[in-house]
This record gives sequence, C-alpha cells and structure tokens, in this order.
Amino acid sequence: MWPAITVIALFSYLYSLDGLHIPHIGDEAPYIQITRLTAEGGHWLPLESAEGLENTKPPLLFWLGILSTNWARDWSLFRLRLPIVVHTFLAAGLVFLLAGRITGSRESGYLSALTFLGFWSTFQYGRPFLTNLPETLFVFSAFFLVVYFWEPGKRHGFLFWCLLGLLVGIACLYKSFVLVVPVGFGLSWIYLSERRWGLTELLRVDAVTTSIALLVALACFALWPALDPDPASVFERFILKENFGKLQGEGYITGLFSGPYPVWRIWLGHLVNAGAFALPLLYVAALGFKLRARLRPEEKALWIFVLSFLIVYTVPSQRQGNYLIPTTPALAILLGVRWFEIKHRWFTLFNFPLLAILALLTALMFALSNKALPPQSYQLWQLALPVLALGISVVAFFSPRAGPYLFHLMVFLAFASFACLMAPLEGPLGRFPAETIDAAKGRLVFVPSHFISRYERHRFLLPGAEIRGYHPTHRDQLGRLLESRRLVAVQRALGQEIAGPFRIFGTRLDVKTRQSREEVWKILFERDFDLLLQQEILIRLE
Repeated sequence: MWPAITVIALFSYLYSLDGLHIPHIGDEAPYIQITRLTAEGGHWLPLESAEGLENTKPPLLFWLGILSTNWARDWSLFRLRLPIVVHTFLAAGLVFLLAGRITGSRESGYLSALTFLGFWSTFQYGRPFLTNLPETLFVFSAFFLVVYFWEPGKRHGFLFWCLLGLLVGIACLYKSFVLVVPVGFGLSWIYLSERRWGLTELLRVDAVTTSIALLVALACFALWPALDPDPASVFERFILKENFGKLQGEGYITGLFSGPYPVWRIWLGHLVNAGAFALPLLYVAALGFKLRARLRPEEKALWIFVLSFLIVYTVPSQRQGNYLIPTTPALAILLGVRWFEIKHRWFTLFNFPLLAILALLTALMFALSNKALPPQSYQLWQLALPVLALGISVVAFFSPRAGPYLFHLMVFLAFASFACLMAPLEGPLGRFPAETIDAAKGRLVFVPSHFISRYERHRFLLPGAEIRGYHPTHRDQLGRLLESRRLVAVQRALGQEIAGPFRIFGTRLDVKTRQSREEVWKILFERDFDLLLQQEILIRLE
C-alpha cells in the first residue's frame, strides 16, 4: 500500500503546481522578479532587482530559474517551480534510503519519505520558487553521507570531507554562508558523542577533518563575491546587513521573550513545520528520550543534527521556524523508524485534527459552490475527493488500529483537497479573459500589491504587459493613477459594480489574504465569503 500512497503524494505535489493560490510565502514574488530581471539583462552576475528591493540571497536559486525558463523565454510558474519540487523529491529519496539503511526495512523507508513529504513545511516551502528545499537537500546530503556510512571508529579520507564540504557549499550558495555554523556544530557534536566526550581526540583528529569540510564550503560560497562585478555590494548588503545584522539591534535580552521573534517561536518551530505530524512527533520525541540509552547510533546522530540547528538559530535576534527546515528529513526518519511503536489508541487523538480540517474543507467547498461561485465551478471529482478523504478519516478515527496505515494517506488527501478547493480560481474564474490580455499587451498596467514585489505575479495573469504595483489602501495614489488614464486593476467586493466614466477591460475573482482570526471564523462558520473572495477589475478612465 505504501507505493500507492507515494503515488498519491506525488499527485498532491504536482497538481496545480502552476497555480497562484498554492500554499506559499511572500518571498516567492521578489525571487521570481530577481530571476526575470537578471535573465533579461543577459548575464549571470550581478543579480538584478527592482528599485527599492535589495537582493538578499546568493545566486544559485536565481540561476536555477534562469535555466529552467530558458533565460525567461519560456516564462511560467510551472517551469520555475518544477526544479524546486525535484529537489524536494530527491530529499525524500535520501530519506527513504537512510531510513531503510538504519532499519533494514523498505517499509521504514516509505514511512519516513512519506512523513517528510507530509510535513506542512515541506508542502509549503517545497513547491514554490524558494530556497528552502534546495538548501535542505544539500545540507541533509552532507549528514546523509556521515550517517549512511557510519561505522564506529571508521575514519573517512580527504576526498570524503571535500565532497561533504562541496554539498554544504552548494547549500550556502542557495541560502547563506552562515550554514557552516550549525553544520560544523552538529558534526563536532556527533563525533564528540562517538568518542564518549573525549575532547582531546576530537581536537586532534575530527576538528581537522570537519574544518576541511567547512573551509571547502566557505570557498564555494566565496565564488559569488569573487565573480560578482560588484563584490562590495555583496559584502555590504548580504554579509553585513542580511546576516550579521541579525546579531545586532537593541533590546536583545527582552527580545528573547517578547516581540516578533521570541525564543519560543523557534523552539516550537519543529511542531509547526511538522503540521499534522506535530502530535506524533511529540510522542516519538518523548519515546526517544525514554529510550535514549538504547537508541541506535544513527538515531542519536540525527537527534544531534536536529538539536544543533535549534541551538544555533536560537542565538540570532530573528528566530523563525523555517530556519529549521533543513533538519526536517532527519525528523521524518526519526518518526518513520519508530512509527509502529506508537500505541494504536494514540491515533484517535492524532487523527482528530485531520478529521476536523477535512470536515471544514469539505463544508467550505460545498458552501462556496452553492453561495459564492457560479454553478458547476467544480468538477465532479474535485467535489468527490474531499468527501472520500473525510470518509477515510472517519474510519481511521473510530478504528485506531487502522490509524498507522491511513494517517499518511489522509495528509496527502488533505493537501489535494485544498488544491481542489482553490481549483475554480486557478481556472477561468481566476484569470482575465483572452481579450483583456490582448488589450493589456505592451501597455503599462498598475495592479494592487500588498507585499514587496507581489505585483510580479500579475505577469502570469497579463503576459506581455508591463506591470507596476500600487498599495490598494493608498487612495490618493489610486486616484492619481486613474486620473492619468492608465490601465489600473482595482479591487471590489463580490457583486459591487464600478461607478463612474470607466471602461472595463475584464474581471476576475481573487482570494483575499491575511485575514484576522475573527474574519477566519466568519468565513468558516458564518459563510461570509466577502471576507474570502473579491473581484479584480481592469479599468481605465474614459
């Protein structure tokens, strides 16, 4: 059954991959913009960014986007995101291999790989055009080599550590040179533990080999400023401001317990990243602590890997759970190899959040279909899939013995059900008509943009147009744009018409974001869909 669930998992990742409404974060739009501008400039370096946006990442992600879109000639979200999904699947493959190696069981391999793909952070960050999963693949590859070829007392040669350093260096070129700190800390801790805390032997042997790997990684990262025509800008903007700037600032001590980035935010980061697997993860963590003296050496090494990142990223003033994503493959393995040691009765508790989520998704889909969207907006299979998922979750809830076998399936059906919920807005309802696209082609169009470079997404809605953004809450700016007789996309409530001497070029439905808790409650339980959906109308003053 595990291969069949794997197929469903792959479907949930690939379905609607080119959609505007897949789970993502706001960083995707500026990354896409930097990729496009650099490609249009016809050079690899320096990286180009729009005025007011300083590039804050190394070049490897943007080069990946340039290659996948053929220097922006084949510009699409699917082409940008597909390589990221490939990185995600490769990481899942490494999880499968390492879990199978540890236990000698293919079933543990499947369970661990499916757990990794079932983590919310993997689904949210492992599909959009973001750095996190490429970073995760290469950081975990380094620890994969250490753990997969683990033999007590075995010493690896020079080439092994160079390869390990190269993998970490590639991760640095996706994310940051700072990765050498948690990686170096984790490797040192692993070998110190193996030597029964013999510090002298660690410094005499392992410190040298670990240093080789870290120096190779830093040398890889140094290629960026070495090859960039403006190395001073790289040093000032990225190294000093983006990285060392997180160690500065007033109120560091008070910021540990208050403000936007308290320590508890990152200490709970693994549970947030795990999503539906948060409760099973707590169980396995407690089990691992109880059995700590009898854990396999590989399990101890993986726990050290996880804790190393947690400790290191507690230090900066900006503490976010996504900094811990490179350790999610290790957590998935730790869950997978102990999955069937979880007592069956606990799965009633574990399944309840999934049951509630699927019930809400199903009810919301039918309510949207009946009250907010035109008839037959959903295809029959899109309505049937969440109902099927809900039925399976009910069976799992009332049959705890089936829980270990159905839990992963329910997670991926929940992912697919969310895609089905948004499907009408990824089709004609959420797109401008062809005549609107033709009318805007080659013209300057101003569109609402709540976040940095978010307007870049409209290039996929209005290909060929020159897109600029404006903040929709700035009424004076909007008034000036309309008076200038520019093409402007304005937001209106469902059913609200445009008043005044305006020519309407086209209309589409869009999803509102960043709702408050009170608004989410009204959407789910009071069916106030004006808080969820809005019109976007392309107009011009006549």
